[in-house]
Amino acid sequence: MRTLVIWGAGRIGRGFVAPMFLEGGWNVVFVDIDKTLVDRLNERKGYTILRADKNSIVSERIEGGFKALHTSQTEALNELFGLDGLMLDIAVHEPELSAAADMIAPLIEHRAGSCALCMDIMMNVNMASPDEAFIHMMDERLKGESLAYFHDRVGVTGIAAMCISPVAPAEELIKDPLTLINNNWPEQAIGLPQLKGIPVDLPRIRLTDNVHAEETRKLYTLNMAHAVCSYLGIPEGHSTVIDVMRDGRLRDTVTKAILEASEGLIKAYGFDENVMKGWPGKILDLLDNPWINDDLPRLGADTRRKLSRFDRLTGPAMLCLEAGGCPVSIAKAIRAGFDFTHDDPGTRFVMDTVKNEGIEAAVETVCGIKAGDDLGKMILGR
Repeated sequence: MRTLVIWGAGRIGRGFVAPMFLEGGWNVVFVDIDKTLVDRLNERKGYTILRADKNSIVSERIEGGFKALHTSQTEALNELFGLDGLMLDIAVHEPELSAAADMIAPLIEHRAGSCALCMDIMMNVNMASPDEAFIHMMDERLKGESLAYFHDRVGVTGIAAMCISPVAPAEELIKDPLTLINNNWPEQAIGLPQLKGIPVDLPRIRLTDNVHAEETRKLYTLNMAHAVCSYLGIPEGHSTVIDVMRDGRLRDTVTKAILEASEGLIKAYGFDENVMKGWPGKILDLLDNPWINDDLPRLGADTRRKLSRFDRLTGPAMLCLEAGGCPVSIAKAIRAGFDFTHDDPGTRFVMDTVKNEGIEAAVETVCGIKAGDDLGKMILGR
């Protein structure tokens, strides 16, 4: 029996990843910095997942097969990281990845010195190239034999999954504070060439030869569409994705933005043109889900990251330009992103930059492009 350690017992790790491995008979161990959450999981020994596709919603109970550890439980974590056949899933938000790397590096060092067995890491982090980012973090934190072990015997793969998991409805959280909701996406793809340990053989885990292309497509279409909904929907008085989908003009803009992104993805990654013609419909079906009525301020938060060069808006806009296209709709959303307000640090940085240095300087600083370049001109309406 193999063990999956899920670093981050939040909506994706607990509600999406864990069931796929529990169904296959794996032991699952959640590791989280939130002691209250860890204690609740161990006390209740179960939680509810609401699986909601566009047409129906069903409730599933996860009972047993897992335990939870706090990040301070060093002895128990060291024991885990000495197991044969171990797999690690890192399921944290991008701003938390560096702190997670600080805690994981000593555990990899321990494994290197105690058993030196191969292991694999899945990066369930919603950002561009999370595998490369994590490898770079380990290069900074590990040394000598531990670093050699990491590069020789630890596989790090990105993932591709169109799972959407907002906060569960308040009435359901009253019944069970551990309740989660997601859009019932059926699978998670991981990169086969990146694996160093025994390949995962589970019905809902798909091995692919080019996971980077698939994870980029997800970031540059689904996450891009969420950002477009947020930055263009809020000024129109909308508060949720469903509100935007019911606004014919904005729905049309979202559709055009996905088509612009698709044009760049076809050229850059070789996706089949016929498949990509149907991609806007696939994304719109996900956005049209009445049970997953996602909050627009949540989807727009952290504009410093979401407007950055290789993230969900500037990234696909540049690919579209490089393919000979004209990303008018994406550029419109990028410009609106600079007017977005929120109290998170990333958005405050963008707001302060616009206020103190002006929009042109903000575009260069945040998007990583020059105001006089083609995309810069489109964003600034020149």
